[in-house]
Amino acid sequence: MKNQNFDKAKKQFEEGVKFFQLEDFGSAETAFLNSLESFPNRLSTISNLIKLYIKTNDKKKLSDILEKYKEFKNHNEFLFGQAYKFFFEKNIKESMNICKEILKDENLKSSVQDLIALNYKNEKNFLKALKVYKKKIQNNRNNFMVYYNIGCLFFDLGKINQAYYFFKKSNKLNPDDNPTWWNMALCALTLKDLKKGFDLYEYRWKKANPDKKKFEHINSPKSPEQITDKKILIWDEQGLGDAINFSRFVIDLLKYTSKITLVVDEKLREILSNLHPKIIVVDYRSLNEKEFDFQLSICSLPKFLKVSSTDDIHYYKLTLKNHFQKPNYISKKKLNVGLAWSGNPKYAVDEYRSISFNYFKEILNPNKINFFRLSQDSQDRKTSDLSLFSNSNDYGKKTLFEVANLMKYLDFVISSDTSIIHLAGILEVKSILLLNYNSDWRWFDDKEKTVWYPSVKIIKQKKFDTWGSVFDELKEEIQRMTNLSKKKGQ
Repeated sequence: MKNQNFDKAKKQFEEGVKFFQLEDFGSAETAFLNSLESFPNRLSTISNLIKLYIKTNDKKKLSDILEKYKEFKNHNEFLFGQAYKFFFEKNIKESMNICKEILKDENLKSSVQDLIALNYKNEKNFLKALKVYKKKIQNNRNNFMVYYNIGCLFFDLGKINQAYYFFKKSNKLNPDDNPTWWNMALCALTLKDLKKGFDLYEYRWKKANPDKKKFEHINSPKSPEQITDKKILIWDEQGLGDAINFSRFVIDLLKYTSKITLVVDEKLREILSNLHPKIIVVDYRSLNEKEFDFQLSICSLPKFLKVSSTDDIHYYKLTLKNHFQKPNYISKKKLNVGLAWSGNPKYAVDEYRSISFNYFKEILNPNKINFFRLSQDSQDRKTSDLSLFSNSNDYGKKTLFEVANLMKYLDFVISSDTSIIHLAGILEVKSILLLNYNSDWRWFDDKEKTVWYPSVKIIKQKKFDTWGSVFDELKEEIQRMTNLSKKKGQ
C-alpha cells in the first residue's frame, strides 16, 4: 500500500513539475498538494511548493507552508523559502544572512544570487544588484533569466531603452517566456510604439498571478466589422483608474454598434453611467450574461480597435448629470483644492508612485487654501497628520461618486498617479499630476501635458525617486493660482 501511495504521489509530483514548467501555476499547485496528500512530508514536493509560491509572489501561502513544515527548517530548500519570506517582509538583513549561509549550495546558488540582487534593489543599491547579474552573465551567457532580471532592474529605474534591450536579449534566448513578452509590451507602450505594445499587452493574462478572464463562454470578436449591430459586453479589469482611463475606447466602439453594455465595479457604476447615452453601464450583480453576441475586456479594446499612435487616443469629457448641490463648506474666499497622495493598497500601488504625506506639510496652509483629502483608503490613514482635514473636508472614506461630485466645485486637484487623477481628468477638472521618474507606461515620456486628459498638468521627477524639485515647482504653481484667485476676487 505504501508503494502504491508513493507511485501515485510520484506521478502527481511529475504532473506538478510539468505544469510548473508550462507556467500553469494553479494546476501545478493542485498536483503538488495532491502529491503531498498521497505521500506526506516529502521534501522535494514541499520545496517545489515553496518555489511556486515564490514565483507567484504568494506571501501568505509561502508563510503558511514554512510554518506547517518547520521540521525541515535546517534544510537549504526550506531556508531559501525563509529568506524569501524575510524579503517579502522587507527584512533585508535577515534575508541576506540566510542567503550568505546557503550560497555555497550549487543547486540553489543561481536562485540565491537572484534573491541577493533583489535585496540590493530593495535597498535601492542598484549598482550592487547589477554587479550580481553581470557576474552571472560571465558564468553563463545563455541564461535568459539573467538578461530578464537586468531588464527589470533598468525598468524599475525608468531607463526604458536599456530595459527593452535586455528584455529583447532574454526573449531571443527563450521566446517561450511569458513574463519577458509582458515586459516588452510595457516598454513598447512607454516608447509610444502603441501597435506593438497593445498587441503584446495580451500577455498580461500569462504573467504570474494574472487577473482571471471573465465571460469566456461568450465569443470574442476577431475584428470590429464582426460586431456591426451586434450586442457586445465590455468588462472591466485591473484597477479603477484603468477602467476610467480605457473607457474612452468603449465610446469608440459606437462606430460599429450601438448595442454596448459596460460592466464595471460597483464603485464606478454611477460615474460611468454618464459615459454616453447609448452605452448601458451596469455592475456585476445586475448583469444578464445571456443577452450578448460577443464579449471583450476593456484593456483589450486598443488592440481590437487597432490603436497605433497617440492620434488614435481620443478624449471624451464625462459630465455628471445628477450631481450634488454645491457643499456649504466650499470656501468663497480661498482656493478649494483636492489632494490625493497615495493609492489603494488593494491595487498594489507601488512605492514610487505614492508620496509620503510629509511632503505636503509645507503647502497645507489652511489660512490660504481650503484642502480636501481625496485619497481613497490611503496608506497614511493612521497618521495623526490627517487631523489637518476637518470631517467635512475628509473624503477618504466617501464613495468615488461623492468624490466626483465634489471635484466639480474644486478649483483644482493635486494627485499622485492614482485613480483620482483619472477621475479628475475624465471630468475635465483642472489638475496637477505629481509623477514619479519611473512612471507607468500610459504617461509615456511626457513631462507637462498628457494626451489622455487635456485638463491635467504634469510635474514629473527630474531624478529617480526624488520629489524635491517636484514640490518646489508645485509650490510655485499653487502660488500662481492663489494670485490669480486674488485678482478675480478684487
